[in-house]
Amino acid sequence: MSVVGSLIATIATRIGAELVGKAVSGRFGEAGGQLAESVITTVAERLGVDIDEVPAQPEAEIEAAVKETETMMPEMIALWSQGLDGQFALLRQETAAGFWHSAWRWGWMYLLALFWSCYILVFPVLDVLGFAIERIDVAILLTLTTWFISLYMGGHTVKALGESAINAVRSWRGRV
Repeated sequence: MSVVGSLIATIATRIGAELVGKAVSGRFGEAGGQLAESVITTVAERLGVDIDEVPAQPEAEIEAAVKETETMMPEMIALWSQGLDGQFALLRQETAAGFWHSAWRWGWMYLLALFWSCYILVFPVLDVLGFAIERIDVAILLTLTTWFISLYMGGHTVKALGESAINAVRSWRGRV
């Protein structure tokens, strides 16, 4: 659990905000991670700060934001539950349509795994053994991978991966 999540869970327990405390402390299991993230984001929004700045806020303001979030929890849980229902409905629909209906996902997954394995493992070994095999350009491979990720997991996943990559480069350069 993050520092912010621990802080919110502690305050929620102290002031009796049971639903916030349960959501943030992970009592909804692995699937509740999105709900916990939504709760933490909502508390930060109520405070008017970024998530990382929550611990620096006065405790009374955090308590007020947690209380306000607690009143919103039934709606948040209902929306989260509807999202899970939608995911399971999609899974049932794809399963009912047969293997070939969703085979593109598995096909692309294994094809990309083969491409990356060849690029990282097979081609360098063959190169050392004296077989000159032209590699696929890494930019093209990254583009294909990004297309698959955006189609399979959605654009927000690509956006999050991009932000992670930018933050990694910034930390390498010492500009965090």
